[in-house]
Amino acid sequence: MPDQTPSPSSPGPAPRRPRADAARNRTRVSDAAVAIFAEKGLDATVADVARRAEVGNATVFRHFPTKADLVSEVAGRWFETWSADVAAYLEHDHDDTLRLLLEELMERFRCDRFALDALWAGDFDDRMREAREQLLARFAVALDRAIGAGLVAPDVTLEDLALLVLGMAGRLSATGDRERDSWQRAGRFAWAAIRPHDSV
Repeated sequence: MPDQTPSPSSPGPAPRRPRADAARNRTRVSDAAVAIFAEKGLDATVADVARRAEVGNATVFRHFPTKADLVSEVAGRWFETWSADVAAYLEHDHDDTLRLLLEELMERFRCDRFALDALWAGDFDDRMREAREQLLARFAVALDRAIGAGLVAPDVTLEDLALLVLGMAGRLSATGDRERDSWQRAGRFAWAAIRPHDSV
């Protein structure tokens, strides 16, 4: 009589890891999207990304099914990179870190049209929201440090700073002004506006 003892069930096939070429293509598309969105902002198209990555549109859609997915990828990377850079500034523990950050931020806005779009956007996915909140929390540390050192008026809030900086940067971007001097001047105005002031 044949042995009817059930044999141990063999484990199912292990999930396949993405092929190396597929992973390379995703990275290439992601890098191309970061570059093209920096140049064109939200006006960038999937076709623009495909041309920059030197792949077909279908390859882009394979990794990022919609333009919204591309936007999320670019915004997530921008927030994460900038947040890490702000953290590096904070490690030096300088009282005027906020002033240096404002200079750097205005330069990034000048060179990257999408950066403003990302910060003004209100429809964030989880990755974008988490990275943005981390970035703002680090800016808040720099602001608190500057206030504590007497470099910034004590009534200035992070919301005040965002309104001031994004407003000026948005205006410069809308006029198409890409002159570095213009953006540096705006950064100096922002710093001057939040400095301690006498009561009126």
